[in-house]
Amino acid sequence: MSLDINSTNSQYENDTSKKSSVILFLSFSVLSACISKIIFAKILKNKIPLPFTVAVLIFGFLIGIIVTQLKNINNDFILGEIQLSEINPHLMYYIFLPLLIFDSSFNGHFHVIKQQLLSAILMAGPGVFISTVIIALCGIYIFPYNWSWLIGLMFGSILSATDPIAVVALLHDSGASRSLASLIDSESLLNDGSAFVIFLIFYDIVTGKDHNATNIIVQIIKFSIGGPAFGLICGIISVFVLNQINNELEVEITITFGLAYLIFYIADVEIGVSAVLALVAMGLYMSKYKYCISSNVQPVMASVWRITTYFINILIFTVTGIILAKSFIGTASSITSKDFGYSIILYIIIHIGRIVLIIVLYPLIKCTGVHLSWKECIILAWSGLRGSMALILVLIVSLDTKIDLITRNRFLFHVSMIVLLTLIINGTSSKFLVRILGLHHGTKESDIVLLQALEHMRRQTSWKLSRMKQDEKFSDVDWKMLNEYLPHKLLEELDEENNTTIHRQLSTNTDHDLPTSSNRNNNHTEYELQTIPTVYQTDSLPVTPIIRNKHHNDEDTLLPIVNIRNPNDEHDKNIRNELIIRFLTAMSHDYEKQWYLGMIRRQTLDILIKSIEQAKHKCSLQLHWKLIVENFQLTIFLRFLMKFNYFNFINQWTNQLLFNHIFQTIELMLSFHSMETRMDNIRLNFPELANINERIMNEVCKEVKMYQLNAMHILLDLQQSYRLCWILQMTRRCAQMLLKYESVAIIQLYETGMLEENEYSHILELIENKLFALEYGNVKLLQNQKRILENPFDFIPYFKSLSPIEKDKWKCQMKSKYQWFQPGAILLQKHQRVSNAYLIVRGIVQCKDDIMPIYYKCGSIVGIDALFTEQSLSHGVYTAHGGLVETYLIDKLLLNVFLSDEKLSRSIYNEIAFHMIMNNYRKSLNLTPPQLKMLLNEKAIFYKNQSDSSIHLETNQRLFLLSGAIKQYVNEGETILNSIHLNILDTPVMYKLNSSSIIYTWSTDDEVYCSNIKKFKINFSNENNQIISVEPFYPLYLGNSIEFTPRRHSSSMTRPIENPSHFQLIPSEIEASNRLKSPTEFVTF
Repeated sequence: MSLDINSTNSQYENDTSKKSSVILFLSFSVLSACISKIIFAKILKNKIPLPFTVAVLIFGFLIGIIVTQLKNINNDFILGEIQLSEINPHLMYYIFLPLLIFDSSFNGHFHVIKQQLLSAILMAGPGVFISTVIIALCGIYIFPYNWSWLIGLMFGSILSATDPIAVVALLHDSGASRSLASLIDSESLLNDGSAFVIFLIFYDIVTGKDHNATNIIVQIIKFSIGGPAFGLICGIISVFVLNQINNELEVEITITFGLAYLIFYIADVEIGVSAVLALVAMGLYMSKYKYCISSNVQPVMASVWRITTYFINILIFTVTGIILAKSFIGTASSITSKDFGYSIILYIIIHIGRIVLIIVLYPLIKCTGVHLSWKECIILAWSGLRGSMALILVLIVSLDTKIDLITRNRFLFHVSMIVLLTLIINGTSSKFLVRILGLHHGTKESDIVLLQALEHMRRQTSWKLSRMKQDEKFSDVDWKMLNEYLPHKLLEELDEENNTTIHRQLSTNTDHDLPTSSNRNNNHTEYELQTIPTVYQTDSLPVTPIIRNKHHNDEDTLLPIVNIRNPNDEHDKNIRNELIIRFLTAMSHDYEKQWYLGMIRRQTLDILIKSIEQAKHKCSLQLHWKLIVENFQLTIFLRFLMKFNYFNFINQWTNQLLFNHIFQTIELMLSFHSMETRMDNIRLNFPELANINERIMNEVCKEVKMYQLNAMHILLDLQQSYRLCWILQMTRRCAQMLLKYESVAIIQLYETGMLEENEYSHILELIENKLFALEYGNVKLLQNQKRILENPFDFIPYFKSLSPIEKDKWKCQMKSKYQWFQPGAILLQKHQRVSNAYLIVRGIVQCKDDIMPIYYKCGSIVGIDALFTEQSLSHGVYTAHGGLVETYLIDKLLLNVFLSDEKLSRSIYNEIAFHMIMNNYRKSLNLTPPQLKMLLNEKAIFYKNQSDSSIHLETNQRLFLLSGAIKQYVNEGETILNSIHLNILDTPVMYKLNSSSIIYTWSTDDEVYCSNIKKFKINFSNENNQIISVEPFYPLYLGNSIEFTPRRHSSSMTRPIENPSHFQLIPSEIEASNRLKSPTEFVTF
């Protein structure tokens, strides 16, 4: 009995020793991989074009070959290698694959992947099928193995799974087309799933499972649709849960890892759908709403996932190399020298097949909006590397005894050979191919921008260097020795790496004969200011001067004049697109910074970033504005609720949803309004940008100015129309700022020792909880205050002077006339016969005619001129401009009621006269619409229904006949004038009125008085004749901030910012800026 126990214990210890030896080998592999990367980067200076993953694969392969040749050597290192070479492929599948797939989808750029998604689906759907068939044909008709179609198709499905990790990394590092790298990466993600689905179908058939046509179709649908559907549902739930968590670093990161494994297992084992496609769908959905991760956690999470995938890639390619070595040795009995030749033929056919599928699918890919050059198509064909997925699938086959042993060995050999050949040949040569094709740098226009960016760096460094040379504290510096660290050396290294000529274009003389220690005691040296020439000679001087020694050698001229201006229209278009993309990128950083500052919420940031990415794809500022405005539209669900206003609880729910919608509209406009500020900062801090093409730069700035003014006009209207929403938004912004200031104060107190660490962490946590509460706009209201919108009737200016009883009467009468319009909706078509006019209470209406657009706001009644005359047609196209527009419908009957009311009639007649003059006599009067409003309201004399009255008008007076007829007496002659008529007098005239006459008269002096009001450009107040300033009227985010680095030592607390130079938290300037002025040509009233 004792011997049995000892034997059992000894066997247990041996098994434990064997298993623990795996840790020894893996540790050695990981450390060796890291050392090799350091050697490649630091010692060899990346001169050997071997991707890191390929180097790890070769390392594992060589170790595997060596170990298999060693006999009767028993140590822990070799035991660890043997254990790994015999690893179960299902274990690799469940350990490594979930993390790699989730990382590629979750940490990818969703909006870039989305643009390539249809193309990737074509490559991963029909493309995989074409590739499978071509490889199957090779296995059936070229290989002398007498394989059946089922065996051939299973073999083809294994080799259809691509793994272009080396090529994608190379494209990202080289600055090549981002869309090409995204297409290859997206194809790989979906390719793994589709190839695995095809493999399972034929694998089940070969191993004897039920394979009738119905089951096959069900399986295809189940895998291809069920997997993504399940992943999408899980993604929605995950985003909702993560949105409820705030700055819990360990929790949020752990959740993402747990989700990757859990969803993969449930999809594959419990539900039986494609686990790969489920994880891809979930990862892409979470990537779309990546801001569900707290702002302070995001940088840390990105680092954790980057380290994790780096570690996994080392392990998986090491294990792959070992397995490849074992497969070559283990299949030696079944493999002959001819099989090596067949593998090379298969390698060639695989690439021919990939070229064929690209040619076949290219027209369809082009239809999806992805345009690839012939050079990019070559890279796409060369990127069909095979890796871990193909190896996992073939290992699954090799372990299945239901398949013939020789067939299994041949599968294992050929797949191992293809994996080895593609990774070594394609992976190694990709860098050369990218360079040969000229894809290792960006477009010509992006290179021009890069050139100016480097010029900016050189100028700034030169300016700093000149200041240091004047400073006595630096008198002991050896300036010649310092040359090694100046920008020109950096540019030389950059040129050497990328085979470019940047240094030649920005050539500088490195011979700086500047003061050294030998002249430390010299007399005072005279200096003069000399400006640094820019790359392109311009009339304007650069912003920053450099101080130069008067006695310094003239050889120090820093730059020659390089003229690369091209009058080509295509070149100008590309330059414009490049500038717009750079500016949109700067805006996206601004939006993210505002989120870090707490100025906007996650859902608002999602909308802004989504619109930015789509606008960058089309190189269009207009598209960015258009997509933002689209979010001002009411949702279908909210419009549905608004129709069912019969129940009180539904009304309350509708009011709350509408309130939240307006709240978000204000938030979007406030964020977008910083656009011009960002452009001004770019032009101020990067003056070289204008040297690229000043005309195009000015055009882009004007376009930015136009959209920024549109945003200001909408904000002004929102401020007046939705007071409670506006007040809550301003209160929330102010609260965010104060809480950020409190955070800084707490950190400063901690750093000065005034607070203990536990006190500091606790207080900071309380502040963060308040910030998180504000994330959802939960500003506490005063007692008896509700989150409901103001009654639109209260905004109508015509009823403000009425008594409460009269207001209630009109409110009841107007209630049924209420109508609202979505942004962009048309109220009246041009030349349309008008049966209803629209009294605007909220929003802005734009009228487009043949001269210039006119903008109407609260109190204006569009279409009232055509409705009043009954014979007129609509003057122009009236559309809801920017946001929602709320109106009251005015028909002919209601208009007559207005005109019959003595308290309202004058205001309504003024409105009719205004539209009549603007639409018919605008060129006759040198007045803007607001000035004309003032003229009619304050200066013009109004005559209504004064029978047999006479009026005498002198020279240079004006008479406007709105309604009825009058008699005109000039030089004892009588003329009858009928409405509508504007008479500009050059001689004295007498008019005789009748009971139907509606007349306005004024003088030239009145017009001059109104036209002299220069600031009368915008009027967004409720009173049409009130003048207001158009300067910023809210705490404005200007993109400037104070840097601080919060130090948190408690493990339960997270750092608010990983890199404070990227995201500064505290605005140093929230006062209204006086720089924003509205041009006179953009007028609203």
